[in-house]
Amino acid sequence: MKKVVLIISSLLAMQMASAQSLVVEALDGTTQVYDMAAVSKLDFTTSGSLKVVKTDKSEDVKSISATRKVVFSAENVSAVSEADSKASVLKVYPNPAKNEITVEGANADILIFSANGNLVSSTKAADKTVINVSSFADGVYILRSGKSAARIIKTK
Repeated sequence: MKKVVLIISSLLAMQMASAQSLVVEALDGTTQVYDMAAVSKLDFTTSGSLKVVKTDKSEDVKSISATRKVVFSAENVSAVSEADSKASVLKVYPNPAKNEITVEGANADILIFSANGNLVSSTKAADKTVINVSSFADGVYILRSGKSAARIIKTK
């Protein structure tokens, strides 16, 4: 588990280094936008929360299970309209998956990474893309398309 956290932390650090904005979208459709200049730290707590610590020492705590996506943007995002938010939603189902997953809303190649950061699949995006995951080992994977990412779980 510590190895997974370290890998995810490393991937986040790379994204954060070039980002100007952090966008956190909740499952209920609400979106919180942070200027990265005002964010000093992101922390994944043992209680299953994402904590955004700002330079003024204030903190926003969000439940990871209630979070749809976290996007690091190279552009300054002052506000995300509902239409823009809906257009960029990455839908992945079924999740957990046994044999195939369907991906909707991908705007770039679909990359799937294992928990240790290895690329295990690369697929051209379409309006609705079906990816065979039956050969994947059981476990947690990160699916990425453009600036969007989703966690997928492969089961027997």
